Amino acid sequence: MKTLVKLACLISLLGFITPVFPDSHDRIDTSRDWSVEASQAKSAGIPIMVIFSTEHCPYCVRLREEVLKPLIHNGVLKGKVLIREFNIEEGGKITDFDGERIRSGIFVSRYKIYATPTVVLVDHRGRQLTDAIVGFNEADSYTQFLDEAISSAVMSLASLQLPRFAGCIADEFKESGVKQPYLSELLLQSNQRYC
Repeated sequence: MKTLVKLACLISLLGFITPVFPDSHDRIDTSRDWSVEASQAKSAGIPIMVIFSTEHCPYCVRLREEVLKPLIHNGVLKGKVLIREFNIEEGGKITDFDGERIRSGIFVSRYKIYATPTVVLVDHRGRQLTDAIVGFNEADSYTQFLDEAISSAVMSLASLQLPRFAGCIADEFKESGVKQPYLSELLLQSNQRYC
């Protein structure tokens, strides 16, 4: 019986001193090679969320802890967006979306970053899909802004990919003599032919 009590005490003591490792599932990765992120986003067909931050930014920490990590942990953002963080204070060169090496300051100025945190949603080529979300006030309203921005980015991304398919559909309708859908007519009128 004494051995069982000692074993129980030892197990409970180990529970207290066991180091707590952060769940890598909730981690937000940083990037200095955006061509890797571009490849992942392109193959998944999703936008990239770039979180511009600094090391000593309390609002960046709040954004991470109060909004992003809970959304990641709950799986809300899975399959919708590729999330990466970029510290604007780190100098040197990075790899751009197209694989070219550029100064990190050029990367930051491209998106007109003047405050942190700033969230920018881009496609796999680095083209901005929505207005940036600048600053952080409180979690609920930020979550709503973020949700709207992600939805808008997904729609923008789809519209960039849609003309190729809609143009092909328009060709099929034109050849068959059937009245074309409105979208196909607009694409034909604007000469956006991608087939």
